[in-house]
Amino acid sequence: MEHNKYTVFLEVAKQQNISRAAENLGYTQSGISHTIKRLETEMDLTLFERSRNGAFLTSAGKEIFPYISQLVQCQENLDQTIQSLHNLHQGTLNIGTYSSISRKWLPHIIRQFKQDYPSVKIHFKEGGNEDIMRWVKNREVDLGFLSAGSHEDMEWIPLADDPLLAVLPPDYKSKEHEFALENFNHQTFIISALGTDIDIHNTLEKYSIQPDIQYTSKDDYTIIAMVACHLGISILPKLVLSSYDDSVITMPLKPYAKRELGIAILSSDTASPSALEFIEYTKQFVQKTGYQLQ
Repeated sequence: MEHNKYTVFLEVAKQQNISRAAENLGYTQSGISHTIKRLETEMDLTLFERSRNGAFLTSAGKEIFPYISQLVQCQENLDQTIQSLHNLHQGTLNIGTYSSISRKWLPHIIRQFKQDYPSVKIHFKEGGNEDIMRWVKNREVDLGFLSAGSHEDMEWIPLADDPLLAVLPPDYKSKEHEFALENFNHQTFIISALGTDIDIHNTLEKYSIQPDIQYTSKDDYTIIAMVACHLGISILPKLVLSSYDDSVITMPLKPYAKRELGIAILSSDTASPSALEFIEYTKQFVQKTGYQLQ
């Protein structure tokens, strides 16, 4: 390409030697010499003083050096941008996520994203915290939706706070507007499996709550069904419960407890253009919907 002659100029100026410049660029020595002579002819300037000791910039060469440097950098930026746009408009985006987010958020975000980037194929895998962390670390997914505090050695993009709620049978009656955490002590409890939702386990541990854990499930909606059948009580995030208010009673916890939802990626420097763009669409969705969940 036309800008290659400027790359040759910069490399010779850097090495102060045509042979070393040719070796670094993968050209022949005669090819480098020819390129420099052609550039000098086009500009009608002598750019290098050649001797047995090497090739050194003339005063004219030193004068145009910063401008050629800028030109080459601009060309590199242009090439990178073009490549990024090609990658953004095609390819595959793999997402790891909680099932609650895949049901409540992703359909809306994907719909908007696909309107602008219809050729990008999107796949997502549902799992718990440990699953999603492993997928991100092993590069099985480009990004993971999960809770804060479970993204070691990753870049974290916070999105929204999701309150934790008490989940009680449909005929539960109380004059209180909140459910005290201490009331879970010694009560038959249905809990998310360890590694699925760490926030509930952390909340119980933080306040030294010791319920009578009789059942464990990796599926939030199974827990809701079990509470609805009077098999015990539980704690779940508000986002999970938003479509199941008729089958169970939900109450805010006292003291207030939450999970912080966000996105984990290995690094924004190495993330694909489509992944970075999808993150921006997610931020816009959260901001537009006011999805602070409080």
